[in-house]
Amino acid sequence: MKKIKHLRISVLAAGIAVASSVSALAGTCTVNVTANQQTIDGFGFSTAWCGALSSAKNASLYDTLGFSLLRIRIDQNNAWSDETANSSAAHSRGLKVLGCPWYIPDAYRSGNTLAASHYGDYSSWLASAANSIGLDYVSLKNEPDGTSSDGTMTGTQIHDLLANGTIIGRPIAEADAIGFTDSVSDPALNDSATASRITIVSGHLYGGGNYVHQNALNHGKRVWMTEHYIANSRDNMANCITIAKEITDCMNNQMSAYFFWWVNDSDTSVNLVDQSGAIHKAGYTGGQFAKWIRPGKQRCSATYTPSSNVYTTAYHGGGIVIVAVNTGSSSVSQPFTIQNATGVTSFLVNRTSGSENMASVTTANVSNNSFTYTLPAQSVTTFHQF
Repeated sequence: MKKIKHLRISVLAAGIAVASSVSALAGTCTVNVTANQQTIDGFGFSTAWCGALSSAKNASLYDTLGFSLLRIRIDQNNAWSDETANSSAAHSRGLKVLGCPWYIPDAYRSGNTLAASHYGDYSSWLASAANSIGLDYVSLKNEPDGTSSDGTMTGTQIHDLLANGTIIGRPIAEADAIGFTDSVSDPALNDSATASRITIVSGHLYGGGNYVHQNALNHGKRVWMTEHYIANSRDNMANCITIAKEITDCMNNQMSAYFFWWVNDSDTSVNLVDQSGAIHKAGYTGGQFAKWIRPGKQRCSATYTPSSNVYTTAYHGGGIVIVAVNTGSSSVSQPFTIQNATGVTSFLVNRTSGSENMASVTTANVSNNSFTYTLPAQSVTTFHQF
């Protein structure tokens, strides 16, 4: 998105569906650890236009909250020092870094688009940025279907760039479309020659796109949601519940990564963590997922909506993790059953709510692979084994 991101209002309904004051009858959430879905690559955020992050901010983001992916901006004028520092700090903690250009350099443009005669130059420039900054993945262009002044590319142009450009030397993410529009990424996916150069199909959720991207999955690609924000969510629990439900939807829709928009201290609407290391409610909300759903875990089947206003996803591999989001205004006594697992006797439990921040709460004791736990209203609860 644009530099002053929060000026673009992208308000999904901040209000959450309101339950009655009495909890509805809860159904059982059944988790089957042998019914495998996608492998998780992680949860991240962007440092575009955020400067070099302080050591305190890095510690909160990576150590306390557990974020495992970073998305940085490839500046069109090669002013890469801040993002190189951010990339280095992330790598020192074992993160993977995705680089993305917001603006097509003027030298490679024809009007407001990438000139076909400069496909090779543009690819070489991206390769140079990847080597200089230290990138693990490269996106071809932020929102190629977006603002014309930044430079645009159609799905056909992205296909042609992949077909005719030089090798960038990093796994490629395409196409970061504004509303995760498949028509932007499909032309390259549907050609076996260009599809072989794509590792990740990526997109944003401004206006839609939170569904199963089946064509990408059919071609063996990971699907990443690489940017979105909910306005006025920095310290607003109701809006943070909207975020938690969105992340849960993304995971249920077989996405392997979710990236928050930025960590800019000047943004009083959506920042996750301040330079001082102070963590906002939105940061703790993301941490409910990022801290315990580590890269390499595999999502397994779980009853997605076991009770009214309750949404769950589950993961396994090095321990089972269950995340339950209660969007309603009443607590829910939620039963869980674990199938095809042995030796499960208890879960550690952490919760974020209006009054809690990834708080360690009462352990969930498991008997005969079943347990029941009360999910407070407007809360995100993570059950985990480590």
